[in-house]
Amino acid sequence: MSAAAASAARRGAEPGIERSQIVQCGRLAAVPYRAALAWQRQRAEAVANGVLPEIVVLLEHEPVYTQGRRGGRDHVLTELSAPVVDTDRGGDITFHGPGQLVVWPILRLRERGVGIAAYVRGLEAVAMQTALAFGLKCERVPGRPGGWVGDRKLASVGVRLQSGVSRHGLALNCDVDLSRFDSIRACGIQDATATSLTAELGRTVTVTECEPLVRNAVATVFGLRLSPVQGLGAEQ
Repeated sequence: MSAAAASAARRGAEPGIERSQIVQCGRLAAVPYRAALAWQRQRAEAVANGVLPEIVVLLEHEPVYTQGRRGGRDHVLTELSAPVVDTDRGGDITFHGPGQLVVWPILRLRERGVGIAAYVRGLEAVAMQTALAFGLKCERVPGRPGGWVGDRKLASVGVRLQSGVSRHGLALNCDVDLSRFDSIRACGIQDATATSLTAELGRTVTVTECEPLVRNAVATVFGLRLSPVQGLGAEQ
């Protein structure tokens, strides 16, 4: 095993993901989910066409339930307290809202030689590294994408690859209202519950506290140098 592969294996990432490159990193201003989704599609298309550079976007959504490509509402259990938006990511229904840090890496995965399976494992490694920075062990569970603490789901992963460019990504529960998950069977998994860093650690862990740790984990796992960009907007 090469030194790079050994390093990747120790981090929980896939060998071959590493590729040192400067990538923009910014925070999308608080906007409704549909508007953020439209921005994501436009940016991914511009990245695919070489008009704009790759970027890693951090977000905190207004309360919303999102439904993945599996479609349907089979896993909605009771009346929902927020709107449902259908998306083209993988996976089933989940909740996004304040206190949850969402990460959208918009990267040219095809050019990087990174397949979907390796990419998903990389996103899981980001969640695992972030949790470990708090002294919390977060693991993978075979057949259940995301980051897990026992049978409790700390982070969700749902992705889409189009024209060789990644969209959607990772949602890490920092201090999110976990009662919002009671109305759904999150990700279609029956024998599991949602958890957060706050719930597991017994103290408030804010999105602000998690942001630099997540940025560092993304840079480490994917072998990137992240360059901050200010005033992120649809025109960029």
